[in-house]
Amino acid sequence: MNSITSLKIQISDAISTDKIQPFIQPIVNINRKLAGFEVLARWIVSENEIRLPLKFIPIIKDDQQLSEDLTISLLQQLIKHFTIHRNNDLFLSINIYSHSLTVIVVDLLTELNDFINVVIEILENDDISNINNFKIILHYLKIKGIKIALDDFGCGNNINDRLFDYPFDYVKIDKMFVINIDNDFQKRKSLQSMIQLIHYFNLPIIAEGVENEHVFKILATLDIEMYQGYLFSKPVPLTDTQYQQSLLISNNFENK
Repeated sequence: MNSITSLKIQISDAISTDKIQPFIQPIVNINRKLAGFEVLARWIVSENEIRLPLKFIPIIKDDQQLSEDLTISLLQQLIKHFTIHRNNDLFLSINIYSHSLTVIVVDLLTELNDFINVVIEILENDDISNINNFKIILHYLKIKGIKIALDDFGCGNNINDRLFDYPFDYVKIDKMFVINIDNDFQKRKSLQSMIQLIHYFNLPIIAEGVENEHVFKILATLDIEMYQGYLFSKPVPLTDTQYQQSLLISNNFENK
């Protein structure tokens, strides 16, 4: 048995036992008020070890069954949580590969959307094989009130052309365009051009990777609507206590 096969068996077991869990990272507006969350998967290997997505998502990305199984498991955990902690004033942004948008996944997304406003993110490394079918699914999701975000704009496949191809509601700018913007004037000029293009389509922007106050203040002058990063909160487990603490973040920021 090769190492990839062995890892897939371990991942499959982790999925079936809910050891891969949805964590949530807050997204705030320019006034630091909580607007929503991004779901980030974490593999709870043991009390002392938590594996980040880079350790397991690339292994199952092209395995449609495992990828779908993980998506279903995460959505079921989210539905279980938000059925109790309903909040239709916030949005919940979820990364989903196009080949995982099966009938059961679409049904789970629409069910989750009853409890919190769902946004699905089109990933920069998603090689969409059947574009027409994918557009039909997105159209159906939008009819059901689910919004669509372009993730990591400017990276991988998520370049300018996709802005024309899909019915986006948000655009997320990758952290590579944000980190060190306070010390890199050329990067700031590039970011300004990206913002101008995105706003041409009348789409709000979420800047990822905001890790310090100085960067946030610069971004706030560039007409960016929402922000995500360790400056505001690290990803937290989806538990009652942590979730309630996350909801208090905006109040704490506004009192600073």
